[in-house]
Amino acid sequence: MRKKTIFLLLFLVLLLSAGFFALAYIYEDKGNISEINLPKSFEIEMADDAFENAGEIRIMSSNLLVDYKSWGGLPAKPRAKKYIALLDAYKPDVIGVQEFCENWFCAVNYNLPDGYKIINPLTTGMLFRMSAMIYNSDTLKLIKSDSFSYEMGDPRLRRVVWAVFEDRATGKRFAVTNTHLDLLRDGQEEELANVMRSQRDELLNCIDEITESFDCPVFAVGDYNTAEDTYSTREVDIPEIYNSLAKKLIDTKFVSKNQVCGSEREWLFPSYDHIFMKGNAEINSFCLMSYDYLTDMSDHYMIFADISL
Repeated sequence: MRKKTIFLLLFLVLLLSAGFFALAYIYEDKGNISEINLPKSFEIEMADDAFENAGEIRIMSSNLLVDYKSWGGLPAKPRAKKYIALLDAYKPDVIGVQEFCENWFCAVNYNLPDGYKIINPLTTGMLFRMSAMIYNSDTLKLIKSDSFSYEMGDPRLRRVVWAVFEDRATGKRFAVTNTHLDLLRDGQEEELANVMRSQRDELLNCIDEITESFDCPVFAVGDYNTAEDTYSTREVDIPEIYNSLAKKLIDTKFVSKNQVCGSEREWLFPSYDHIFMKGNAEINSFCLMSYDYLTDMSDHYMIFADISL
């Protein structure tokens, strides 16, 4: 009986070891982008006016678009090569990431520039949590972080990840939330509008709790699937949600001193991607990265704000 027990334990150890090495191999295979070359047309436009008065921290939001064909996503690796090059060039302090599927996670995490770390890369069951946060640990000290899925909606996609940071240079603290709200679909407009209202309320409650607990400004980034109320805004863009958020929070886009964008989309064009703020801070620049060399990296243009606390 004892020999059988020892044999069974050894077998389990070997099985677990084999599983570990198999996962490590898969991760490396999916993450290795060293053989992929950036296209010759890829030239990062370092907009001078975005760096004249950059501020103390740079907060970015990026919906990466999953690599699922059914969603219209292209393979992650070539796009991840561009994404890593952008992080290395623009050096954001915090990035809210949406649609962070398994292949994107492997390609990004395997190649992050020195100092960068990912918050919330764990799985929900067998599926990756698809809203995460990346931060530069060389410039920021992580004080606390957490995440939760909304009561309504797909828990992989519809969730909040948040973190409180301390700027290593100044000792000042701030918090960031990242989210990806639901969206309206044909035939489900009223049902999904109620889902979005519920998610909005949960997010606002989270921001209030962070403000009360840590007494610092909170920056709420993400893909909200709701756009500013303009003549170009469609009914499916449900501006009601944006308007209610803008009443409680400050849209950094419209209080920035310096407005920067590329040629592919105008700065004032209604957007699903926003960086809201609760509290006091100075928004030095807001950049819509609507550059032609980024049109095939995602179906969203990245945004960032340069902030003085």
